[in-house]
Amino acid sequence: MKYLVSIFFFIFLIACTSNNEPIVYSNYSGSWKCDETSSVSGHIQPYMVIIDRNSTDTTQYLIRNFFDTGDNQMIVVSIAETKIELLQQPTSGTILRSFSGICTPFSQIKLNYTIYDGDRDVFFQAIYSRK
Repeated sequence: MKYLVSIFFFIFLIACTSNNEPIVYSNYSGSWKCDETSSVSGHIQPYMVIIDRNSTDTTQYLIRNFFDTGDNQMIVVSIAETKIELLQQPTSGTILRSFSGICTPFSQIKLNYTIYDGDRDVFFQAIYSRK
């Protein structure tokens, strides 16, 4: 009986010691959830973007699925400290009229950009967070 009680006590201890520590990231690479708002249509359905580090320049990142245009479409940005700078226009043919960004290192990215939709300039704000 003591053996059985010991086993249950051991299982109870294991169950109570779950690891709820937040994940600590050391770079921007990975999947991010994008919550985007438009000056024309308001809040847009969240979507995922993939951020990959440029293999030849560690300050440059590729943001895939930028503006929800598909994984093969991307922009190239530079991230230094908390500032984000656009280095290459989207490969989808979308024209960015303005672009600015700030970040909380490795945990959140805030982008403001204006896109010409063929009729007018539309302002967007996007917040990327780890999924």
